[in-house]
Amino acid sequence: MKSKLGQRPEFWNDMTESLLFRFPVTVYYEDTDITGVVYHANYLKYCERARSEILGAERLYQIHQQENLSFVVYRAEMNFRRGAVLGDRLEVQTQPTLTSPYRVQFLQNIVRSSDQQTLVKALIELVCIKQEKPVPVPDWIQEHLPPSD
Repeated sequence: MKSKLGQRPEFWNDMTESLLFRFPVTVYYEDTDITGVVYHANYLKYCERARSEILGAERLYQIHQQENLSFVVYRAEMNFRRGAVLGDRLEVQTQPTLTSPYRVQFLQNIVRSSDQQTLVKALIELVCIKQEKPVPVPDWIQEHLPPSD
């Protein structure tokens, strides 16, 4: 699933409803830049919040403390189609899949709730590590994720 500059990667296709998680976001003044549009890096934050909710932030913290396991970004690709503005209500739609015993991929769409317009499409892939080396994703996560095609 490597993308080349100028080519449209496969993952930009619309997500299916299977295992689709929805996370609401409201755009506040602090999210916007001088033009009144959401600053591009904040979309990454919205995606991170949605992934943390799916995996369970408290549980991730516990496995880091107890087992020294962490998830780090292996790959991040984003396509910015339109900008959100102050007051917009958004929904981060996330579809996770297991891409290998060591990696979890998240296809994420950020959609404006009022008109269902897709503003941002993202693919974020995390790798599970322990002491800076890849290790298998914990069973409690693997059991709930479909493998990628």
